[in-house]
Amino acid sequence: MKLKSLIENGRQLEIADVEIEFIPGIPQIHFLGLPDRIIKESFYRIKSALKSSGYKFPLTQQMIVNIKPSHLRKSSRGVELAVALGILLKTKQIAPDKINLNWVLYGELGLDGSVYEPTDLSTQFLRPPGVDVLTGWSKEIKNNYFRLHELKTFEVYQNLSPQKDFFKRPELGLKKLYSKQEAEFLFLVATTGLHGLLAGDSGAGKSTLAKSAISFLSEPQSEQIGRWKHNWRPVIMPHPSITAAAFLGGGGNLYQGEIERVENGLLILDELLEFDTQIVETLRGPMTGETLRLVRGSEEREIQCNFQVIATSNLCQCGKWTPLKDDVSCRYSRTKCTRYLERLSGPFVDRFGLMMFTHQKVQRTIAGDQILKRVEKVRQRRSIQQGDVLPSAASQKVIPEFYGDFSTRRLNFLTQVASVFALERAAESSSAPQIEIKDYNRAEEWVITPFRQLEKGMS
Repeated sequence: MKLKSLIENGRQLEIADVEIEFIPGIPQIHFLGLPDRIIKESFYRIKSALKSSGYKFPLTQQMIVNIKPSHLRKSSRGVELAVALGILLKTKQIAPDKINLNWVLYGELGLDGSVYEPTDLSTQFLRPPGVDVLTGWSKEIKNNYFRLHELKTFEVYQNLSPQKDFFKRPELGLKKLYSKQEAEFLFLVATTGLHGLLAGDSGAGKSTLAKSAISFLSEPQSEQIGRWKHNWRPVIMPHPSITAAAFLGGGGNLYQGEIERVENGLLILDELLEFDTQIVETLRGPMTGETLRLVRGSEEREIQCNFQVIATSNLCQCGKWTPLKDDVSCRYSRTKCTRYLERLSGPFVDRFGLMMFTHQKVQRTIAGDQILKRVEKVRQRRSIQQGDVLPSAASQKVIPEFYGDFSTRRLNFLTQVASVFALERAAESSSAPQIEIKDYNRAEEWVITPFRQLEKGMS
């Protein structure tokens, strides 16, 4: 008898095979495959649940349960449901057509035979397409799983509740007012998916603007329902004093770090230059989507890095200097200010596609709801667009001339931003989108000009 269940792998649940066989002997359940104490103790819950539900527990046979892969240490809060159902099928106490052997069986058993959904199922299991799950009762039904309330009645049903309104877009950024430049920054962050860098005066609203960006990100996919506490993409804002181990994860048990917690969400690095240099430099790979591999002793885990970064920083310890200012009175020496700015390495800054210098005195008249309407209009136009938005014939001629000295990455960023402007124009005119020269000119203000100004430093 072979069934499927879930085991823990780091902070994720993975599908595992559960093999069940009987041999003559004392009626015990022997778990193979390096099980932990939680799995071993499930023997008593399984035995009590079966007897309380009116089923017979085998009296003259030992039950051998092998959980594969066998070489990994196992921990699971719901494998006991698979074992209990396997025993019932093996002893022919329930009909074979009651259970689909392709289902993933994952649930906690009560001593009275009740079945409950483990709380880690919705948050730690990313269900592959086409995979069905049988679990138990839950106070908050978030996913369309097959459910079994108790072993006694053995009534399997499927929750088909509508999920389209499950995600709740945060109103944090929608109710605020923004300047024209701030609104454009949020619009581009939401539509391009590029990392953004906010630099400028202290007290100019950099942190507030960064936090507001979560309200404009795209709605998560349906298979991500229930993964996050607030029913929206996560926002992680670590303190600059965080250690590299806490940021990346690690330790003897390879505990979860901030990098893993922010998957598919927004990572805000407030006061970027105050972070340890080691942390900043280790982000260079994850910011490009590379897989992060953690190894501690004999344990190892790979983390898929899929998140967006918005960093904020003063460029001088006085909090006043920006490249846009010609004369700034600073109480620190020029050498100290220069060293502070030099903490930003070129390769790390090159990972950011957007940059904006903030100002203290700005007129904020654009509502967040207006920005969201622009964003949704572009997303809708992109959804019906077949293939990439291509430059016009005139643009193709000037690209090598004006942008030939830029890196491929910077040129890709420029094209991404310019294509958004082209899509927005096409959505308004109902025409086919083409990237014009004016789109590249607008994109330069975000992708090229501020980075050039930053390179000059305080010279």
